[in-house]
Amino acid sequence: MSTTAFPDLERTLQFCPVENAHPQLLTPQQIQQFNDKGYIFPLDVLTPDEVAHHRAYFEALMAKTEAAGWNSYSINGWQARCAGIYDLVTHPRLLDYVQDLLGENLICWATHYFAKMPGDGKRVSWHQDASYWPLTPSKTVTVWLAIDDVDVENGAMQV
Repeated sequence: MSTTAFPDLERTLQFCPVENAHPQLLTPQQIQQFNDKGYIFPLDVLTPDEVAHHRAYFEALMAKTEAAGWNSYSINGWQARCAGIYDLVTHPRLLDYVQDLLGENLICWATHYFAKMPGDGKRVSWHQDASYWPLTPSKTVTVWLAIDDVDVENGAMQV
């Protein structure tokens, strides 16, 4: 079984360690954790009011998606068409964190509102996100912003 969604593509999938002597928000310890484990959490990105705003935006977008007959996983790659998604991915604090890891020149080439609805039994196997993307080298990050409280009972991410 292949560990990549693009087995015929010649890619470099090894991890690219971050070297940043002057981060804006991340501490040297957080950058070291990212280099050692591949993730950092929790990070203070949105205020409670901003979370409420984005949740309301998502709920309205979800209602339109369902009215069109699409499922809860359909809000994928819409950052160029939906101002609210664009505003979220260009949030200054979010960009500061990502720039601490990748530098100032960034491209947001994909977004995905992942809505696991009540009773949805969909499971996602253990994976590394870079294996899904046709990028080389795989100097990329995924930002996971929960707009709901998450725990084991409602599908928290496991690392």
